[in-house]
Amino acid sequence: MRALRLLLPGALLLLVACSGDTQLPFSSDPMLGCFATSPRRSAEFRIEKEGSQYFVSFERDGQWQREPNALYKASRSDIQQYFRDDADQIDSALIRMAGGFGIFRVKEGATLKARARDSDYMALLLIGAGPVYAVKCQ
Repeated sequence: MRALRLLLPGALLLLVACSGDTQLPFSSDPMLGCFATSPRRSAEFRIEKEGSQYFVSFERDGQWQREPNALYKASRSDIQQYFRDDADQIDSALIRMAGGFGIFRVKEGATLKARARDSDYMALLLIGAGPVYAVKCQ
């Protein structure tokens, strides 16, 4: 019985590592991972955490280029600036202080107009705003 208790955490860790999850390895933070503007595209940006700070990296010409400025966890009032009437439908958000980028995780059952039914995320990118999809990091 003791051997089983010792093996179980390792087996669970192995299952998580091999599951093909879209999040970064061993993370329970839903804001971490790789994202694309379509579920069938390869990752266009990824969110990583270093210490207590979040960073976004963009895929450019086959290489990840990390933005130097950290993202910050948005407050309810920050979220309300982006979703005036629907802020209560956003679970969490990371925003670049200077603007031009934000990723928003919608609550289960949210009915936002621009939300895609098959995605739990929306993003504000330089090219516009809309749904983004968690995809496998490569």
